[in-house]
Amino acid sequence: MMSGALIETEARTILNKGKADGRNETKKETALRMLQDGELPMDKIAKYSGLDITEVELLARIQTV
Repeated sequence: MMSGALIETEARTILNKGKADGRNETKKETALRMLQDGELPMDKIAKYSGLDITEVELLARIQTV
């Protein structure tokens, strides 16, 4: 049987992962909007969105497909 503290820790881990996933999706959506606008270079989009430049480059490639 699991103890209460262990269950609480696992629940908190799951909750935090969900929050992190949500933040990453928001960052990607922001970067996609900036890419669609076409005004900023990819390095600035990465800086402002909080994504790695490789993620922004991947989003740009996916967007053009």
